[in-house]
Amino acid sequence: MTEKTNFKIESIEILLAHSITMEMEAAERYNEIADAMDVHNNPEVADLFKTLAGYANKHAAEMQERAKSLTLPHIAPWNFIWEDGDSPEAANVFQTHYKMTPYHVLELAMKVEKGAFDFYSKIATDSDNDDVIALAKEFAEEESEHVTLLEGWVGRFDKPDKNWDEDLDPPMMPE
Repeated sequence: MTEKTNFKIESIEILLAHSITMEMEAAERYNEIADAMDVHNNPEVADLFKTLAGYANKHAAEMQERAKSLTLPHIAPWNFIWEDGDSPEAANVFQTHYKMTPYHVLELAMKVEKGAFDFYSKIATDSDNDDVIALAKEFAEEESEHVTLLEGWVGRFDKPDKNWDEDLDPPMMPE
C-alpha cells in the first residue's frame, strides 16, 4: 500500500466532501458487485450487496443533509487522500467471487468499514482543527458501530467449507 503523507484535513467542508464521496463510491461499488452476482445467478448475495448499497446511500444522504448549509469544495479524484487511490469504503472487486456466500459478503463489508474507521481515526489524529477532529472522531465511532452490527450479521451464517469456491465447470472468458 502506498502511504499518503498528508492526512491533514483542516475544514469541515473538506472532511464532508471526502465522507460523502466515500459513501457514494461504496454504494456504487456494492451495486456493481450486486449486478455481477445477478449475472452469475447468485441472488441471495446480490440482494445482500444491494442492501449494503442502500445503507451507504442512506449514510451519504445524511451527510449531504448535514452539509446543506455549507459550500463543499470540488475535489478532483486524484486529490482525495485515500491511501491506495481507492475510497476506504469501496469494496475491492478482486476480493469477490461469483460463488461467494452471504458470510463472505459480510466479511468484505466489515473490512471496508474497518478501513473507514482507520481513515477517520487517522484524520482525527493528524488534523489541527478541533471541529474536524471532533467530527472525524464521531464518524470513526459510527464506522465502529457498523463493524459491530456486521459482526452480529455474519454470525447468522455458517462459515463456508474450505473448498467453497471449487467449480469443476467454471465460466469461460471470451478471448
